[in-house]
Amino acid sequence: MKYLLLLLLLVLNSVAAPKTTPPGADFTVAVLPDTQFYCRDFPKIFEAQTEWIIANRTNLNIVYVGGLGDIVQDGDKFPEQWHVATNALYRLENPARTGLPEGIPYGTVPGNHDHIGGIKSYNQYFGVDRFAGRKYYGGHYGDNNQSHFDLLSASGLDFIFLYVDYSRYGKKAEKAVDYSGIDAWADSVLKSHANRRAVVLSHDILAVTGEFDPRGREIHENLKDNPNLFLLLSGHNSGEARRTDVFAGHTIHACLSDYQSWTNGGNGFLRTYQFSPSNNVIRVKTYSPWIDQFLTNASSQFEIPYVMTGSSNG
Repeated sequence: MKYLLLLLLLVLNSVAAPKTTPPGADFTVAVLPDTQFYCRDFPKIFEAQTEWIIANRTNLNIVYVGGLGDIVQDGDKFPEQWHVATNALYRLENPARTGLPEGIPYGTVPGNHDHIGGIKSYNQYFGVDRFAGRKYYGGHYGDNNQSHFDLLSASGLDFIFLYVDYSRYGKKAEKAVDYSGIDAWADSVLKSHANRRAVVLSHDILAVTGEFDPRGREIHENLKDNPNLFLLLSGHNSGEARRTDVFAGHTIHACLSDYQSWTNGGNGFLRTYQFSPSNNVIRVKTYSPWIDQFLTNASSQFEIPYVMTGSSNG
């Protein structure tokens, strides 16, 4: 009888004991700031960036690549600039080079310079047809790919990468762009994927002062009530900045990285966001494969505290 009671206690303990899953391996999201001058003047620098990503996919566990807009300098005016962009970015799709059936998942978003003369070229080279059918591609707004989203899982964590279009706005426009349809769609997308940790990428969110630009404030205000949103990424304004805001108990980080006014249109600097689930931190680094140099100042290399255990709102 004593042995039966002991066995029963062991069974009950095993049932009652919470099952814990150990944190997954570190993984990296690479982010490409404005590439407009590479496409116009320095194509080899853009190639160096994507080649470095491919070469380091395994050792850095790079699971995704995001672009911040202003892919080219002159929109639809000069097709050759788009040829430079595709020559660099399409490399990420190569199964043989990347060792992945669909290549390294990646996304792009237009900036104001991509809209010059229209937006035909963006949708020709990075439109719905380019991404439809890929496992990570989630969908798009309207009949184009200017605003869209990707779905990705890494180390047991589920993510959504939401891209929000940016056209002319404010002093460079005859009138402000009506984003009401896009904003309503963006909010609905995050709400319909509330179980996924959300990163929003748009060309213009932060000024170099760390304040929100007008469009960035609209995006933040529109989406801040989604508890799964934790990170906003942008370019447009040459420089670096970041800020942290708290809404209804959850934290939203925003980062600006743009080097277009630097030597050679940016000298190839890109960002890596290394997610470390076991340490509940995102380690941010800024590196140029073109000149093989890290930027180590506090604006370029820092850590973002982010809980990667439990619910999707971190």
